[in-house]
Amino acid sequence: MGGSLDGITMLSNLASGLLSAGINLALTLGILFGVVGSSGFLARQSWLARKAPGQAASGGAVIAWVLLCCGLAGLDQLIGAGARQMGWQVSFDAISYVDQGTFGQGAVAANALLTLLRMIGVWFALSGVLLWRRSKKDGHTGLTAGNDVNTGTAKFIIGVMFICNPYLLDAIQKTLGLH
Repeated sequence: MGGSLDGITMLSNLASGLLSAGINLALTLGILFGVVGSSGFLARQSWLARKAPGQAASGGAVIAWVLLCCGLAGLDQLIGAGARQMGWQVSFDAISYVDQGTFGQGAVAANALLTLLRMIGVWFALSGVLLWRRSKKDGHTGLTAGNDVNTGTAKFIIGVMFICNPYLLDAIQKTLGLH
């Protein structure tokens, strides 16, 4: 068994391999959903204005939909703005929060898990913005639209916290008096 990998090395390799691919996929899907959603909505509104006058969405609804689609297309900027509201900086690189000199292989495993949480955070933020956009669709009652906005906001905030988890860990340590 001279060339076999242990679990910590496999976890570290998994985190480093999935990080850039997973984040790039989420950001690219955000751009795709934004462009397709915006163009599809505007095409439908154009069709409704010609075929069924008075049935098209109001100007405010059109602007809201287009802005939400722009938020999807610029998801990385939206995440950065959310992090800046908490005084944090966004990075999509691998995390090296735990010192390997002090904690050895345990630090490698902890950093790999924090890196995977960063990637999961991008997906949470994407799903939060998608819920915001879904709340503007026709046929939603005020209750379901409000639920989508609340759930989307919670997912977006959790996603930003996952992405900026070293800052979050520092804040928790300062709050508890450990740092």
